[in-house]
Amino acid sequence: MKIQRGFLRSRVARRIVALFVLCALVPIIATAVLSRDHVRRLLFDRSYLHLAQLGQAYSQSLYERLSIVQSLLGMVAPDTGSGSRAGAERRNENLLGRVDALALVRPDGSTAGLAGTPRPFAALSDAEWKYLSTGKSILRIRTNSGAPATVILARAIDARDSSAGVVVAELNAEYFWGEADVLPAVTDFSVIGAGGELLFSSKKRPGPLLAALAQRQPPSPNGRMVYDATEGAELAGYRELFLRANFYLSGWTVVATRPEVEVLAPIAAFEQSLLLAIVLALLGIVLVSVWQIRRTLVPLEGLLEGTRRAANKDFSTRVEVLSHDEFGELAQSFNTMISRLGRQFTALSTLSAIDRTILSRPDVVQVIEAVLRRIRAIVPAQCASIVINDSRTAGTMRLYTRGHSDATTIDRTRVAGTVDDLRLLGNKSEGTWLTPTAATMPCAASLVNLGAAALFAVPITWQGEVIGAVFIGTSRMSVLDDDEEARIRDLADRVGVAYAAASKDEQLYYQAHYDPLTQLPNRLYFRDQLERSIIRAERNQAEFAVLFVDLDFFKHVNDSMGHAAGDEVLVEAGARLRHCVRSTDIVGRLGGDEFTILITDVKGGGDSRVVAQNVIAAMSKPFLSAGQQYYLSASVGIAVYPADGATAEELLRNADTAMYRAKESGRSRSVYFEEKMNSAALARVRSERDLRHALEHREFYVVYQPMLNLHTGKLSGAEALLRWNHPEHGALAPTAFIQLAEETGLIDQLGEWVLHEACTELHALQTRGLQLPKISVNVSARQFKQPNFVETVRKVLRKTGVPGTSLELEITESLLLEATPQIGRTMAALGADGVRFALDDFGTGYSSLAYLKRFPVDVVKIDRAFIKDLPADRSSAAITEAIISMAHALQKQVVAEGVATAEQLMFLRDLGCDEVQGFHLAKPLRAAELAAFVHRAQGVADEQVVAAPESRRAVLTAVANKAR
Repeated sequence: MKIQRGFLRSRVARRIVALFVLCALVPIIATAVLSRDHVRRLLFDRSYLHLAQLGQAYSQSLYERLSIVQSLLGMVAPDTGSGSRAGAERRNENLLGRVDALALVRPDGSTAGLAGTPRPFAALSDAEWKYLSTGKSILRIRTNSGAPATVILARAIDARDSSAGVVVAELNAEYFWGEADVLPAVTDFSVIGAGGELLFSSKKRPGPLLAALAQRQPPSPNGRMVYDATEGAELAGYRELFLRANFYLSGWTVVATRPEVEVLAPIAAFEQSLLLAIVLALLGIVLVSVWQIRRTLVPLEGLLEGTRRAANKDFSTRVEVLSHDEFGELAQSFNTMISRLGRQFTALSTLSAIDRTILSRPDVVQVIEAVLRRIRAIVPAQCASIVINDSRTAGTMRLYTRGHSDATTIDRTRVAGTVDDLRLLGNKSEGTWLTPTAATMPCAASLVNLGAAALFAVPITWQGEVIGAVFIGTSRMSVLDDDEEARIRDLADRVGVAYAAASKDEQLYYQAHYDPLTQLPNRLYFRDQLERSIIRAERNQAEFAVLFVDLDFFKHVNDSMGHAAGDEVLVEAGARLRHCVRSTDIVGRLGGDEFTILITDVKGGGDSRVVAQNVIAAMSKPFLSAGQQYYLSASVGIAVYPADGATAEELLRNADTAMYRAKESGRSRSVYFEEKMNSAALARVRSERDLRHALEHREFYVVYQPMLNLHTGKLSGAEALLRWNHPEHGALAPTAFIQLAEETGLIDQLGEWVLHEACTELHALQTRGLQLPKISVNVSARQFKQPNFVETVRKVLRKTGVPGTSLELEITESLLLEATPQIGRTMAALGADGVRFALDDFGTGYSSLAYLKRFPVDVVKIDRAFIKDLPADRSSAAITEAIISMAHALQKQVVAEGVATAEQLMFLRDLGCDEVQGFHLAKPLRAAELAAFVHRAQGVADEQVVAAPESRRAVLTAVANKAR
């Protein structure tokens, strides 16, 4: 088996080999661990069994030795009493080597040595004497420090006669416990007494270990355990040696121990064999995996290298794989794919270059030329041509031809024909082959003249219509394969895209620069032309004029007849404006009914005036729409370069400003821009800014002008008047800013704030017990016509706790003139809540009894213009008397404004006027001043008793004077 050098440099190869080894290593290691554990358990079980057998044998030997000595003592006992020499010799011969000392112990405790040197023997208890009388023996132990215990065996000389005494024998330790060299190898025996004392141990240094072992023994007579010794772990098997039946002593525990190292010694050889088997297995796995992976990855590396070369645009090399399996088939397919990709890459690079041309230059001619220059790189063409419809010249087509040589220039020409000549190609969008005789179209004759033996034609379509065709001249029919024909179709599609992009650009340009309704230049295009005119005028030291035209009363057309009629009027207005200027001048529509005119080459100041007059005259003629005639007019503002502005923005702004001045001057006229108009416009902008700032920073406040009831002599209410604490101009009356607030829409927010402030103050006065029946608040027409006005008033009443009957809203005559259903619904809804309505400044506007009768107006307020000259002026007196009589006839209350003298007050009382207000009663008061005023007036009214008409004069005079 051959392994390629450097094969494992591949990350995939290393990863797969490592995975193979890991997958093999895990079960091998698991098997080894389990096998070792199993062998270890077997060795332990075998050792425990062996130790149990050895312990049993050792226990039996101890018991047999005790039994032998016991028998010998029974044999010599009859002779010991006679003391004959023959008996002593037989006894010594039998006990030789088995006992170290032999003695006779009498009942009185005296001892007589029979052999050796016996040590004192403790006296026997009655129970022991009784036990000996059964013919059995008593076994005693004498422990020796660091040495085996001495075993003492006693037996009665005559069981029937206790006075004969007891034979006591001290057994020889080597005989009884056994010699060390006789015991089994690597196995130690220990004997533990019933009290846990160590009687014997074959270990040289048992130390405290066996003593600890004795303390750990369970109560069962037999068992096994592992304990830690000084030299290491020990395996122990123990069993009990029963002695009480024959020797009057509790049983001993015989322990057989063996070092764990000795038990597990065979595992070392097993581990070596197992390790060798693992190494051989892993080696075989690695070799097999490497060999198999090499067969897989070497072809893959070849394919990968081929892919890298293809990514670097190298499609010339091929991948060689000699195997006949799937990798060989993959390599063959890869080589085929690379070959095809090479051809397609060349085509795509050519097409992308054409696409860049389309994107960078949306010019159909440049795109066609780019296609013809690169077409030979895509298909084997002898010559080629592209024909496209000429949208600018009817009945002609533009033909572009490329000859045999790439060095030749592209021939451009126009040929007679239309797209109808190409409709036959449109039926075959995939392309069609033509012979020279069939190529009768003028656009295909050029290639036939160049010697083409066959033509392949593909139509160029846009929005479903044929707009041209691509012709490829070849040496024979059907020389192109499917891919090459598809590439020609791609080229035709790209020319179509370029044509569509150019058409779309033209359409977008027109939409971006011309008004879709009037077809006039829009604001963007007009501004661009204006900036160009500024550059030309600056270079030529010339002048030009900008006219800003606005149609007067155009809103009435939209409101009465709808926007469709308005659009017809605007189209007609644009056409009339074009007839009012020269062809070199520019007419544009900025939006709505606003038009602009750029008059170039102004020779004098009268030129622009003449054009403006022509425009006004043209717009004054009636407009006809949907069978209706509309009479409009035009207001024209004129700005001249460079006197009225150096930039397009300045000229348009100043012409617009002049146009508004023309509207303010009466409409249907033209006005030249003057610098003071800018000053007025700037002042207006500044005022609007200050007004918004005042709202944000609470610079407004409310003052109150009391109203006196001439019938009762009591205060009937107070009118809330708005004031502006201007940081520069001080306190300003509403006449200085109300109109601006209405025009900017701030009146809604401002009016709601005044209504809330007035109701809050009224509630505070009533809470303090001060009698002020109502508060009167002025409401603008714009505010009153808001859809949510009713809800706004109700919200304020709920929030402040003021009942609707305590609120009076003052409206103007101009509001009632519109007479819309919404106004009637608003008044009815608030009237249902108890809110009263007062008609303010009556007599100065379009005063009419009709809307007094139609709308639920409760109070008529006579304007101060009629009051100021009373009672001396007869006209004012007559008008005032007529108004009072008329209002009373309609069951309306009358309030006279601007009462400044006592004579005026008495005169109005005599005319039957209901209420008065003015400086004679009090000037407009702040909230705290109003409270004090109401308090004083209430006290005066309470002091007076109105009993007769002649006393009312005194009451009114007293209230007016003291309240002030």
